[in-house]
Amino acid sequence: MSDTFRFSDALDRVKPSATIAVTTKANELKRAGHDVIGLGAGEPDFDTPDNIKDAAIQAIRDGKTKYTPADGIPELKEAICAKFQRENGLTYKPSQIHIAPGGKPVIYNAFLATLNPGDEVIIPAPYWVSYPDMVLLASGTPVAIECGPNAQYKLTPEALEAAITPNTKWLLLNSPSNPTGAAYTEAELRGLADVLLRHPHVWVMTDDMYEHLVYDDFEYFTIAQVEPALYERTLTVNGVSKAYAMTGWRIGYAGGPEKLITAMRR
Repeated sequence: MSDTFRFSDALDRVKPSATIAVTTKANELKRAGHDVIGLGAGEPDFDTPDNIKDAAIQAIRDGKTKYTPADGIPELKEAICAKFQRENGLTYKPSQIHIAPGGKPVIYNAFLATLNPGDEVIIPAPYWVSYPDMVLLASGTPVAIECGPNAQYKLTPEALEAAITPNTKWLLLNSPSNPTGAAYTEAELRGLADVLLRHPHVWVMTDDMYEHLVYDDFEYFTIAQVEPALYERTLTVNGVSKAYAMTGWRIGYAGGPEKLITAMRR
């Protein structure tokens, strides 16, 4: 390749995936004979359920291997609408559903559709390593808010209030959290919602990918469920990777305001 060939400046805004680096190192140690537990890639320790495998095999045999709509087939959108209603008490129409090859493309599509230079995205830390890079690639500014052990690794209303500026475009909430496992109670989400109601220019993105990986008597809630007044400025993101051990199937989805979903589809 010529020395004059110029790569995109976007590459200077992002770092190599720390998750891939850790996973690669763990695999190298395993091959060298070491007893290693890899805490990098989020892979469930069970296989995709047989009924899902059987349905996929039957679909292939039925010839369902052609092009589909870019953001998901109607039948899948209807199933996702039913899921949101059944499990989260959220009512969406198929036109309010976006489907992409995994949760990461869903989040990136939302950022790409909404962020301009100078727009800020509040990200509670510790966070999934990909969040800031997606914001940077979409020309936004990630604003990490440290949420340490004294706060049980969760964002408090006071910290959220202090972080919001006129440039804040999104708050990104991940519950249960990757990597800490911290999960917000209904009351904790209520406190954050009260702050957001005072700042109508801030939208909320919830990464609910680990929704079903909760333990004991914990009851899961997502923020648009807790505060319906936030429904029109909340993008509720989920997928099948963790709950159904379908990481390699690459299916992520989101429900949100139709205008936002239309922009993401573009």
